[in-house]
Amino acid sequence: MNLPARSRVRGESGASAIELVLYMPILMFTILFAVQFSLVYLGGQVASGAAREAARTARVTGNAGQAQAVGERIVRQIGRGVLDDARVEPRVGAEQARVTVSGQASQILPFLPIPRVSETVEGPVERFVQDAAP
Repeated sequence: MNLPARSRVRGESGASAIELVLYMPILMFTILFAVQFSLVYLGGQVASGAAREAARTARVTGNAGQAQAVGERIVRQIGRGVLDDARVEPRVGAEQARVTVSGQASQILPFLPIPRVSETVEGPVERFVQDAAP
């Protein structure tokens, strides 16, 4: 028995609206999750850049205060809105300089716990050594 085409079409009316209602929350969550992941990645990049520059300053000058000022300036300039509650912790010894920059990445999903991002850069303190006389 063949049903007329009208009755078959009538049975599927509204199916698109129901599919949209079912799939839209999944799509929105996926988009928000991708944006949140990108913000965490960007926060890590800001911390990495600030740690590299502060470590370079610490290695060249041997001054922890100067390295901290450089790291904080970079976090302020490029990390605004991306890296919150940032801390720059330089440690300069006789042989090694180490800088750790950590902070909280911006959060758009309140129910998703976001880990703190942290980057550490370490290297030898540069010093001038005079050549031996021939």
